[in-house]
Amino acid sequence: MNRFSIQAWSLLTACVLGFASCGDGDEFQFTEEQIAYIEENRDYIRERKVMKDENGELMYQQVVIAGDTALYRIVKKENDWVTHPTETSRVYLLDLEGKFIDGQVFQKKLANSDFYMNGIIPGLSGVLLNVRLDETVEAIIPASLGYGYGDYMGIPGGSTLIFTFTLDKVE
Repeated sequence: MNRFSIQAWSLLTACVLGFASCGDGDEFQFTEEQIAYIEENRDYIRERKVMKDENGELMYQQVVIAGDTALYRIVKKENDWVTHPTETSRVYLLDLEGKFIDGQVFQKKLANSDFYMNGIIPGLSGVLLNVRLDETVEAIIPASLGYGYGDYMGIPGGSTLIFTFTLDKVE
């Protein structure tokens, strides 16, 4: 290698190491209990990814967003609509409820709710892009596509979120 290549490589290495040391990795200091909770939530998703129904088909469909995976399954389908949300849609949901993996409710059932797609957590918007009108869905959202690894308004950091809802209307 010539002298210029060595200097360029050294500069590139220094930049990469500098950015890595300033990353989010040092932001959280987890206790052993928090680490166990996070791992339990990750295991829950891993198990659901491979669950099969009575016909041997995977129960959950996967949506990859920013390097992580949200899961969803159609619980009930009323019609064969082809309408589904876009990234800029406003969605109207019926019976939206949110739970943790242990079944504890963090979002009481809302009979009617509406959201702009760009204003909700990435995992839920990613799932909604694949849902059609009148489909009732169970969506499983990992922490990285939900509220992250810091506590957020009563939701412990690292929580997997399970939402059920019916897509009622799209504008």
